[in-house]
Amino acid sequence: MDVLSEVLKKTRLRGTIYFHAAFHAPWGMHIPSGEYANFHIVTRGNCWVRSKKDEPALQLGTGDMILFPHGDPHTLSDSLRSEVINASDFMNTARRGDDDTMVFGGTGGQRCSMICGHFEYHRECSHSLFETLPVRIYISANNSTQTNWLSTASELAAQLSNSNQAGKDVAIDRLAESLFVQALAEHIDRSNDSAGFLAALHDRHIGRALRAMHDAITHNWTLAELSDIAAMSRTVFARRFHQLVGESPIVYLARWRMLKAYELLSDSDMPISEISSQVGYQSEFAFSRAFKKLTGQTPGSVRSSAGDEPGYQEG
Repeated sequence: MDVLSEVLKKTRLRGTIYFHAAFHAPWGMHIPSGEYANFHIVTRGNCWVRSKKDEPALQLGTGDMILFPHGDPHTLSDSLRSEVINASDFMNTARRGDDDTMVFGGTGGQRCSMICGHFEYHRECSHSLFETLPVRIYISANNSTQTNWLSTASELAAQLSNSNQAGKDVAIDRLAESLFVQALAEHIDRSNDSAGFLAALHDRHIGRALRAMHDAITHNWTLAELSDIAAMSRTVFARRFHQLVGESPIVYLARWRMLKAYELLSDSDMPISEISSQVGYQSEFAFSRAFKKLTGQTPGSVRSSAGDEPGYQEG
């Protein structure tokens, strides 16, 4: 499994689509900050999106996607002059159109159709992938480096959202997760960002060290070994790794081990002593201490919480 896929699996990426709706001018909706990564895809027409005051407003056109990885507050509207109301109040204005789609806003104004949804991921045991993403990721249909993936996926999402097909909810959620992965791939291809986990993964030196750590999680990696793999001096390697990933190689390895441990604690009945060795610790005590330091929880509390969830089988 490639490193990005492994990270997304361990961080328990989940996606969902709320609706595919029509917005008739005039309209304006403010989405407050939250724990989810919101996204919007325009399937017809255009609208404006505003986020931080120091960032310029963007006009989204047909086929464009905007993603807010950290759940930052933002505003969507047909015009920069339109009245804006809070999302919870805005949702109460929904009505059904002639084609049975959800409709918001005015009655005769210009129409913008849009898919809205969110992604969520493991926040109790975070990863630098999400921590180093920008406030917003804008994917333009006109400048896409991966031809037609967004239009194809959004067309399918729109069809599923407006259908009564059996199992559509599961299909929509999996499609939403695919949209997130594709958006990240698109962001990688066209981004000029010089920092962040994605930049580190595609750096020909640091990327080799990251892959080595992921391939041998139990190995007692040293800075000297990793810098040799990266073909850099220890000083330059440590500085470059921290610049891109936001933490030292040893801290990154420890946090990655905790994500693996969290998965085993939640999804298996493997004894904690065995989990300790599976993630590179020689003693259960050393593992438990590191786990509590990095996650704020004890291995036992995570195991107990998992036991309360449907589908968990006690050994």
